[in-house]
Amino acid sequence: MTITDISVSAREGGFTVMFGDKTGNSISVTLYNAATPGLTRDNAVAHARHLLLAAHDSSAGDGPRSKDAATLEEELDEGLEDTFPASDPVSVTGSSIPLHDPKPGR
Repeated sequence: MTITDISVSAREGGFTVMFGDKTGNSISVTLYNAATPGLTRDNAVAHARHLLLAAHDSSAGDGPRSKDAATLEEELDEGLEDTFPASDPVSVTGSSIPLHDPKPGR
């Protein structure tokens, strides 16, 4: 995705920076003067980018998306081995008792 539009709007106590792409999707960041010392309209975009990068970096931790396919496959195999034999299909057995007596009157 390529950012094509960036707008800065003043709001009470700070600014809202909106980043948009050519399809109309957007994300906005609200910055407050009290939380961001020295915040001005001129540096609001830089502060918003910094906050978005920090959010991205914190979400790239030890989640499933951060692991490669080989690691995920290895973890799946390990999990299946740990649950064996519960992962085996249920075995079906038949009854040895007949439904009717083949020699009635005996």
